[in-house]
Amino acid sequence: MSKTRVSKMSSVSAAYSQQQLQKAIEWFVQLQDEACAAGQQAGFEQWLAKHPNHIAAYAEAERIWQGLDTIKTLALLGLTEARAVKPKTWRRSASATGLSLLLGVLLTGAYLEYSAETIHYATRMGERRSIELADHSQLALNTNTQVAIKISSLGREVTLTQGEALFTVQHERLRSFTVKVGALQIRDIGTRFNVKLQPEGTTIAVLEGEVELNDAHRVKHKTLAAGRQVVYQTNSGLVQDKALETDKVTAWQNSHLIFKRSPLSEVAAELERYHPVNFVFADPALANETISGTFNSGDLKPFLHALESILPIKAKRKGQQIVLLRAH
Repeated sequence: MSKTRVSKMSSVSAAYSQQQLQKAIEWFVQLQDEACAAGQQAGFEQWLAKHPNHIAAYAEAERIWQGLDTIKTLALLGLTEARAVKPKTWRRSASATGLSLLLGVLLTGAYLEYSAETIHYATRMGERRSIELADHSQLALNTNTQVAIKISSLGREVTLTQGEALFTVQHERLRSFTVKVGALQIRDIGTRFNVKLQPEGTTIAVLEGEVELNDAHRVKHKTLAAGRQVVYQTNSGLVQDKALETDKVTAWQNSHLIFKRSPLSEVAAELERYHPVNFVFADPALANETISGTFNSGDLKPFLHALESILPIKAKRKGQQIVLLRAH
């Protein structure tokens, strides 16, 4: 196939079915062999002209091959030649058949990755949920959390779009486990770790093993070991790298919230994750007052009672709004 044809096909945006894409991948593999018979080439041309979707499907097969960056780095025999393959440019050699088979294996794996089902899970405000994956890795979802999970023969990927989750990963040497939060990728290296997404940044806390952090911009292959936690911000990269307070990070699994000299502004924001309420500081200075203690995340009343007992504060509830005033 000529470069002109490839260029034209790359711009096609018609829809195609999974069956059409799989057939296009089969054709792509066959056409890489210099020994490809004229009859096969003619058959391909007929298949291509049979439906506009076939052109789009073949262009996608080429795009999938071009995008196999991770697989292309594997130290496989003959992959140097396969990495540079272009239609009809191979020289006839004894290794052509082997390379064609290798290309077929890689593209089949890419197809399985491409077509793997994405499963969505979510929790409501105040709800927790435990999930066990097919590989026996476990996810614990905290309040008001949303994740999308995609598992294929090539990798395991979880996208966290909201909330907080604790990951206990079954490490597999040949199949990575990656958590995506926006531009940040968190890759497991035999790990148990917690990820919490908030407006001010994403907190990653490693309880066991280690993770690798990468956003391909400000953060590149940064390793975070057990006993450490860090905050990732899109505009600043990694900040607040510090020792992990394990009890605070995992308390939510037992319906507890632990605060240690925490500003009330932080405490209020945390409670708003668990309850449909909005805290209002009548005096802005009250937001800087600190409080320590362990509280039930599902019950506001004990917290408000403790707040009024510990600090010179009066809490007045008006529907879903809790106004904090300075007590006189």
